[in-house]
Amino acid sequence: MKKTALILLGGVLLAGCQTTNTETTDSSSTGTTSTVASLTNNLLETNFPSLTCAEIKQTFVDYEAKMTSIESGSSLLTTAGISTATATEKMQTSYDTAKEIATPVMTAKGCTETL
Repeated sequence: MKKTALILLGGVLLAGCQTTNTETTDSSSTGTTSTVASLTNNLLETNFPSLTCAEIKQTFVDYEAKMTSIESGSSLLTTAGISTATATEKMQTSYDTAKEIATPVMTAKGCTETL
């Protein structure tokens, strides 16, 4: 399902690039950047002490899935003129930072799950 949606998104982006000028492509890049910023901010603003062990683990599983989805679509976005290298780096840095915050919380709670 995700792959189908990603392929359709890629087709729409490529078709849109052929029928519009470069200014529209630039705004698409801004939209992708704001999506990544929103995703990373949500992870970094998570109140890990208020979550259960399972909820903390699920937060990271969901983030990894979204990160993988964006990385998988990077070749399509690059073809459309949108650079994803910076976005991928920012997502990985946010993941690492959140993991550094969540790991001691999970240890203090006695969680058996690992990140």
